[in-house]
Amino acid sequence: GPSQELDIYYAAFRIPDFIYVILISGAISAGFIPLFAEKLAKSKEDAWKFSNNILTTLTLILSAGAAIVAVFAPFLVKLIVPGFDLDDQSRVTLLVRIMMIQPILLGMSNIVVGMLQNFKRFFITSLAPIFYNLGIIVGIVFFVPILGLKGLAWGVVLGALLHFLVQLPGLRNLGFHFKFLPDFGSQNLKQIFYLMVPRMLGLLSTQINFLIVTIIASGLAQGSLSVFNFANDLQSLPQNIFAISFAVSVFPVLAQLSDKRKEFLQTFSNTTKNILFFMVPIAVLYVVLRELIVRVTLSYGSFDLSATLAVADVLGIFAIGMVGQSLLPLMIRLFFAMKDSIRPFLAGLAGNVLSVVLCWSLSQYFGVRGLALAFVIAGYFNLVLLWSFLRKKMIITESLGIVQSFGRVMGASTVAGLSVFGVLKMLNFSVISTSLILTIIQIAVVALIFALIHFGILYLIKAPELSYLKSIFRIKRKEENIDKVL
Repeated sequence: GPSQELDIYYAAFRIPDFIYVILISGAISAGFIPLFAEKLAKSKEDAWKFSNNILTTLTLILSAGAAIVAVFAPFLVKLIVPGFDLDDQSRVTLLVRIMMIQPILLGMSNIVVGMLQNFKRFFITSLAPIFYNLGIIVGIVFFVPILGLKGLAWGVVLGALLHFLVQLPGLRNLGFHFKFLPDFGSQNLKQIFYLMVPRMLGLLSTQINFLIVTIIASGLAQGSLSVFNFANDLQSLPQNIFAISFAVSVFPVLAQLSDKRKEFLQTFSNTTKNILFFMVPIAVLYVVLRELIVRVTLSYGSFDLSATLAVADVLGIFAIGMVGQSLLPLMIRLFFAMKDSIRPFLAGLAGNVLSVVLCWSLSQYFGVRGLALAFVIAGYFNLVLLWSFLRKKMIITESLGIVQSFGRVMGASTVAGLSVFGVLKMLNFSVISTSLILTIIQIAVVALIFALIHFGILYLIKAPELSYLKSIFRIKRKEENIDKVL
C-alpha cells in the first residue's frame, strides 16, 4: 500500500524516467524513424549502417550521461525530495544509481523498435512492454524479499534488459548484424538531434511538472506520492490502449494529407470521434466504479481500506479529466503533421505552468487530491489552447460534427452511469466485507448493465458512432491478417 518505502521508490524512479521520456520515448523515435525509412528506401545496407552508427553513438552518449547522473545523484535527490529526511534521501540516491542503467537499455531497445516498425513487425514490438513489466514483477516477487527496496530497482533494470532482448531475434531475421560504428560528428546524428528538439522541449516541460509534483508531494502526508502515482497509473491505462493507439496510428496518415485540407480535417474528425466513443463511457465508468477498480487492482497485502479509499478519491478526480487528456496526443500530432511544433510546445508550457501553480495552491487545502485536480484543470486548459490555435490556422468545418458526437456519447454514458450507480446503491456494496472474487463479479455485472444501456440508447437514436465501432473492428482484423502474412 501507500508508504514511505514506495514514496522512496517513486521518487528515485523520477530521474531515470525523466531521461527516458525526454531523450528516448518520443524524441529518438521522432527523429530516428523517418530517417531510417529514408535510408531503407535506398537500400538495406544504408539502413543498417545508419542504424549501427546511431545505436552505437547514442548508447555511448546515454552511458556517459548515466554516469554523470550517478555521480551527482545526491545533489539531484535533494532537489526533488527536499521533504525527505537524510536517511530516506540516501536510499533514494542508491536506487537512482541502480536504475540509471534503465535508460541506456531502453535507448538501445527503442532504436530496435524503430527499425522493426519500419518493417511492419508490430507484434514483436508489442511484446517488449509486456516483458518490461514482467521484469519488474520478478523484481517484486523474487528480488525484494532478498534485497529489500533495491530489489525493485533491479527489477526495473531486468525489465529494460528483457525489453531489449525480446526484440533481437526479429531483428536478426531481417538481416541486421550489430557493428561498433561510433561517429559523434555524423550528419545523421545532427539530423536526428534537429528533429528531436521541438519534441524534447514539450516533453521537458511536462517532466519538470512531474518533478515539481514529486517535490510538493514529499511535503504532504506520508504515502501521498504513492497515492498519486497509483491513481495516475490506473487512469493512464485506458488512455494508452485507446487514445494513444489511435493518435500514433493516424499520425502518418495526417502527415500525408497535410496538403489536402478536406481529407485532413475529415481524418482528424473521425479519429476524434473514435477516441470520444471509447473514452467518454470509460471515464464515466471510472467515476462510478472507482472504489471497486482500486479494490481489484491494488488491495493486496498491506493495502488497507484507508489506502483504497484514498486512491479511489484521487482516481475519481483523474477520471473527470480523462476525456481531455485522451484528446491531447491526437491534437499534438495534428500540429506536428502540419510541421508546426511551436504551438504544441507553447500550449503545453502554458498548461504546465498553470499546473504547477494550481498544484502548490490546491494541495494546501486538499492535499494529494489537489494535485490531481490541478492536473485535470491544466489538461483541459492545454486542450482549449490547442483548439484555439487550430481555429486560427484553419476553418474547422468538422467542429459541429465532433460536438454533436460528443453530446450523443456523453448523454448515453450519463444515463447508463446514473443507472448503474443506482444499482450499486441498491446492492449496498461495501469494499470492507466483499471478497475479491465477488468484487470482480460485481464489476463485470455492472459493466455489462452499463454497456447494454449505453449501446441501447445509441442504437435507439441511430447514432452513427456505432458504425465507427464496426469499421474499427474490420480494420483491426485486416491488420491482424497483414501481420500474420508478414
